[in-house]
Amino acid sequence: MTNKPKIINLDFINILAIRSLNIESSYLKIMKYYLFLIILIPQIAYAQKVFNGKITYEYEFLDPSTREDITKEMAKSYGEKQYYFISNNSYKSYDENNNFRQLYNGSTNKYYFVNPSNNEIMVLDASYSISEVISITHSEETKMILGKLCKQVVIKTDQDKTTYFYNEDLRVDQSMFSGHLFGNWNTFLKASNGALPLEYISESENYIWISTATAYEETDFTSEDFDPMILFK
Repeated sequence: MTNKPKIINLDFINILAIRSLNIESSYLKIMKYYLFLIILIPQIAYAQKVFNGKITYEYEFLDPSTREDITKEMAKSYGEKQYYFISNNSYKSYDENNNFRQLYNGSTNKYYFVNPSNNEIMVLDASYSISEVISITHSEETKMILGKLCKQVVIKTDQDKTTYFYNEDLRVDQSMFSGHLFGNWNTFLKASNGALPLEYISESENYIWISTATAYEETDFTSEDFDPMILFK
């Protein structure tokens, strides 16, 4: 019959006493190892925590020349809000009228979106980028969004400039989107260490698009929630 192992409760006073003896015994080495695990394991668990859920964004559109608010006009094509759902390696979004806007399926690396000119659903291979990244600039500027202090990164391409504000409390596993080059999504996730944007400001020749998060909630999904064969049947 095996003897029941003795359980030793290590408190702070015991640790200080052993340190004062300056004993580098095998027992002390083992204890240091366990203390290392006690400190390291919560950090690993925190680092691996990813966001699965819903983020609500509100849109504002400005004329790039006059800074006039053109939200009502642009909303006819893009909506005024975005309900964004993300889980593991896929995401989808709908507007305030529950109209489908976009879907990315990570298993197939396909991106689906609505053509604003005719409302047809288009699909493309997300491994292709239609713009070239010119620069990625991390700034000291910060902004409070939803009670979270957000960092800033600016990504310039040969077509536009997008300013992102993000907080690492809401993050995904960036490697899950390594093949998502379309829209430079993987470029942003690399720059933000996987953090999702709580605000982004996209500046192009035609408009300035400001998208700001107003709410978020954690939710569980299944792969069927991002299956185009089910969503578009």
